Amino acid sequence: MRTVPIQQAHRVKAEIESSKTILKTLTADDTNDLMNIYGDPDTMEFGSDPVFTSQDMVEQLLKSIADFEKNGFSYEWGIVEKETQRVIGTCGLHSFTPCRTRCEVGCLLNSDYWRLGYMSDALTALFSHAASIDITELVADIDSKNTRSIGLFTKLGFIRQPSSYLYILPLRHAMRDK
Repeated sequence: MRTVPIQQAHRVKAEIESSKTILKTLTADDTNDLMNIYGDPDTMEFGSDPVFTSQDMVEQLLKSIADFEKNGFSYEWGIVEKETQRVIGTCGLHSFTPCRTRCEVGCLLNSDYWRLGYMSDALTALFSHAASIDITELVADIDSKNTRSIGLFTKLGFIRQPSSYLYILPLRHAMRDK
């Protein structure tokens, strides 16, 4: 998928509230929570980054996120558990097509919060937001051994594409049916 910047970044990056979570911009104040996420081997088993071993790695992550957002190439939110106000995961949109109507979605959740409905809640809110900014199709690139993510994305309406690891969700259809 070719990556192009999105115009009108102010439309793209908003704080998003759902029933159990708040999606917010990540800051240096979130460093400890992010270290708990990215430093956990279980959480990172299928992640695209290595397990973090130092806070310097978190600082570099935050810098990269800010740079990509500034240039319109990707948008990343911290998933905040409403009850504790702690960042328990991340989710984001990236790899936008030239027409800016299709992109990939990525997510990561602290393993202590798996199977409690937090990621489903956060992604449902993110997908509604994506539809509101005229994204019509989301793509998830999921490792074939990551059965938890496959189950989650299938439950959320994504359909596996034949002969690939890609799962597709047409948003106009999915948001209309909710």
